[in-house]
Amino acid sequence: MGRKYVLDTHTCVFMLVAPKKLGAKARAAIAQIEEGRADGLLPAVAVAEILLLRGLGRTDLGVADIRAAINANPTFQLLLLDLPQLDEFAALASIRDPFDRLIVAAARSQGAALITRDGPITETGLVETIWS
Repeated sequence: MGRKYVLDTHTCVFMLVAPKKLGAKARAAIAQIEEGRADGLLPAVAVAEILLLRGLGRTDLGVADIRAAINANPTFQLLLLDLPQLDEFAALASIRDPFDRLIVAAARSQGAALITRDGPITETGLVETIWS
């Protein structure tokens, strides 16, 4: 397989409910995944964050929606939290938001680019980011 991409939480939400909100490069990367030319990884922590957002009324997405999206396109995979990610997490103390820190750790542990528009993540330079 080609390149690896990790999806940030908002990237997953936009991809599923508002694809026009994705940046041009983000759309191109997702197209590569959907065409089987790249691997798409969705960290389990991003799913947890989506569920928290659902509880706050900020999205209607739930586990069933995520499961259906992954089942519909096997080039997207759920990335479970593992020790290599936690090693990266421990080294990323400069990132204060725990979800951002775990998602960056996921991308770094996989040698993947992170599809995100999150300015604080992009500004760290700790991981390659893809968006516009």
